[in-house]
Formats: sequence, structure tokens, C-alpha cells
Amino acid sequence: MQGFVNQDFKVIWRVLERHLKQCYSVEGISIKSIRLYKQMNYLGKHTLIKASFFCCFSLLLVLLVGLFPKLSIAQNQRVGTDITSLNIITKANPSNSITETRGDSEFEGKSFTLNFLGLTQSIKELSFESGKAKVEGNTPARVYVQRKPSTDTRQLAWYFGTLNPESNGFTFLSSGPLSEEQLFSENNILAGYDNVFTNTGANVQNRPYNGNASIERLDFVLENPIQSSDNTGFVVLERGAVTGHDGFKIAAITGINPSGSPTSYGSVFTFEANSWGKFPLVTPIPQTYFVNNIADGGKGIPKNPALTIPAGQTLGGVLIRTGVMAMSGQNIYGYSIFGIDVTCSSTELTNIQNSCFPSETGTNGGIDLPAANLGAVSLQPGV
Repeated sequence: MQGFVNQDFKVIWRVLERHLKQCYSVEGISIKSIRLYKQMNYLGKHTLIKASFFCCFSLLLVLLVGLFPKLSIAQNQRVGTDITSLNIITKANPSNSITETRGDSEFEGKSFTLNFLGLTQSIKELSFESGKAKVEGNTPARVYVQRKPSTDTRQLAWYFGTLNPESNGFTFLSSGPLSEEQLFSENNILAGYDNVFTNTGANVQNRPYNGNASIERLDFVLENPIQSSDNTGFVVLERGAVTGHDGFKIAAITGINPSGSPTSYGSVFTFEANSWGKFPLVTPIPQTYFVNNIADGGKGIPKNPALTIPAGQTLGGVLIRTGVMAMSGQNIYGYSIFGIDVTCSSTELTNIQNSCFPSETGTNGGIDLPAANLGAVSLQPGV
């Protein structure tokens, strides 16, 4: 399914509506009068009505031609195409075990052994509804995490795995434990970052748990800028229910300063909850566990087991062509994603201290990203 653009079409419709009303009352002839004349086969003013109507209709065509070129390509198209399948490469890395790891929330008061099997499942290629994209040869992106306040060090993660309740031992498929940088920067779908934009109120089935943090915006800054086109795209993946995924907003970065911070953005696009990622990309669906760093004082790598994620959550994703995010040929330096409740304009997006970045985002900010940072991918010719 698709995400859709902001307020421009509403503005256009109001203008057209005003002009339509004027058209239907040309020369003082109302809509009711036109209907009455037609019913009575009255032809005396038929020519006048017809001429007035077509004259006004021509004006509307001129209005449309004048308005739509002012819209970006993105505002004339649906935004985003669901990913339908992933071509995965599995690699075995050294395993690792951590003993005497304190639990939190659901597992508070217990100690656990965490066994990381050391697997990495990387995306080699992805298919979507109208083609394919190869990850090889992509333009890599570095991730910058923007927090409010910046001093908050809470971190949240998830892993596919199992729990042996008799031995209090978790076995996670991935390498680990992964740092925040790894969780946002690797190409590994076996783990990821949980509740990315949730500031408060984290709960599962009305049971609160320590799943809140302070991230307001994630900046994926490309190593080298690319030009907006229909031949490149950005990929957003999420772990969630088969029927849909958490909402988010996204905008292309159209300018950066020497330190890599965004200085300008393209239009803001919205992907509502349950409107995208309709194809399950991981089957059979594995069990997932949530970890944080709260039992360790909110510092360091997230590794404190805190929650059993409800069963039935898989990965879903969407590909967004860069050609719909900015004018064709415009330089794009990356993209930023942020919470569904952010109300910033493109100009306001550059500063997370602005009030349009709410500090009390609830569970609607709970997007769960896998550790699959693909940067900008190239679409195969002909798609």
C-alpha cells in the first residue's frame, strides 16, 4: 500500500471548487435553473449556457495546467511501493555468550545467559510490485541519531530467538550484543532497534514496560549525494504484524553542512499505520524478544531482556523512489525518518528543538526497524 502527500491537493481542490461554483452560476444561471431548463426542453438560453459552461471549463483546464507543474513529482503520484520478497545471504560469524545479565520489566529480578549464535542475514536483492533492486553497488549511508534531550542514553533493541525458561537462557540468531550504531547501520535482518520514536507509554496489551526513549529523528546521510530519479530508491523495513506496520514520516535531505547535519529538506511524506508493508518478508515467523539497557542504569549496549514480543510479527517493507521525493535531477544527500505525530514543515525539520517535534510521543511512535541500512539502492533497468 501507499503513503500519501500532504496538503497541496486540498488547496487545489478548494481553488477548483470555488471556480466550479462560479462556472455553474455564469450569467446568473444557477444549477437548479440548468436542470429546470433541460427538463422543459427549453432552448432559448441553451446556447448561452453551453457557451458559458465550456468557456469556464476551458478556464479550469488552464488553472489545472498552471497548478500541477508547481507540484513536485511526488505530489502527483502515490508514494512508495510495497516490497514483496527479499533475497537473503546468510553468513556465520563467531558466536558469543554473556552470563549474569540482569532482566527488566517482564524479566525483572532474574539473571539470564544470552547466547548469540553469530548469524548475519543480509539483503542481497529485493523485489517490489514493479521490479527489483540490487543492494550491491548501493550508495551507503551513515546514520545520525537525533535525541531530545541529547543526554538521554536509553537504548532499545529486538532479536529473533528463543528462551529456555528452565535454564534462563536466551538463544539469539544474530551476532551480539549489537551497539546502537550497529543496530542502525548494518545489513542484518535478525535484529533491530525497537520503539524508535516512542517517548512515553510503552505497553503491550495494557501492560507497561520500559520501552521508551527520546529519539526524534533518524538521519541517513549518504556517503555521496545522488540525483533524484526513478532509478534509485530508499528502503524502509519494519518488524510488525502481518497485516500492517507502524506509521512514520520521511523526507529527502536536500542540503547538509560540513558535519553532515541536514540544512534543508524536500517535501514531507506520511505513511500511516497499517497502510504499507503488506507482504510478510520472513517466513516462518520467528519469536522475538525485546532488550533494553535499563537494568544497567540506562547506559551502554542494550542487552537486558525485558519483554516477550507478541507472536506473529514479521518484516514488511516499502521502497520509495528518490524521483518522488524531490524534483528530478535535484541533489539528494540522504533521507530522514521521524514520528507520525511530527507536524514540522520542511523548513522546521532541521531543528528537533522545534515544538513540531513532540516530546510525548506514545505507542504511535513504536516503529521497529531491523538492522538493515541499505542506503540508496539502484533499481534494475526497465523497472
